[in-house]
Amino acid sequence: MGKKKSRPVEEVNGNPNMSPMIDCCFLLLIFFVVNATALTVSKDPSINMPSAVSCSELKDANGCIVVNIFADMDKMAPNAADKYQKTYKRSDVVWGVADNSEASGSRGFSMDETQALTDYISKQKEFYKGKNLDEKAIRIYLRGDMDAPWERTAAAIRCAAAAGVSNMVFGTLPARN
Repeated sequence: MGKKKSRPVEEVNGNPNMSPMIDCCFLLLIFFVVNATALTVSKDPSINMPSAVSCSELKDANGCIVVNIFADMDKMAPNAADKYQKTYKRSDVVWGVADNSEASGSRGFSMDETQALTDYISKQKEFYKGKNLDEKAIRIYLRGDMDAPWERTAAAIRCAAAAGVSNMVFGTLPARN
C-alpha cells in the first residue's frame, strides 16, 4: 500500500477579512441615505410662506400630498415670479403640486380646475394606500403664499374633502424675532 500524501495545513491566525463587511456597511449606508431623502416634502420656491409664533417642523413627510397655493403674479417677488413662470409656463395657475406616484414633475391647476385637483388628490390618496399606509396618516400639506387669497385655500380644502382626505397640515415658517 502506498502512503497517503498529506496536504499542507493552512495556518489560521484568527484575523477575519474585513473587506466584505466594510463593503456591506457602505452599501447599507448608501441605501438608507437614498431612502431617507425620498421622504422630504417638495418645496416650491415661488411660495412666500407666512410665519407663525408657534409652529413645529413636519417630522414625517410620508403620506403628505403637497398642494402649493400661489399669490397673484403682481404680488409675487420678482425672483419668485420668474421661477413660477419657468415651472408652470402659464399665468393662471393657483395650485401647484408635485406628483409622488410618477416622475411627471410639477403640475399646475387654475381656479376652474377644481375637479382636476380633486382627482389628483384622490389619485395620490390611492397611491399611498397602495403602499400600505394607514388612511389616517394620509394628509394634505397646504403650503400657501402669505399673499394668496383665502378663497384659493378654502377651495383646496373643499377639493381635499371631496377626495376623502380630512387631515390637513398648514405650512408656516417660524416667526422671525
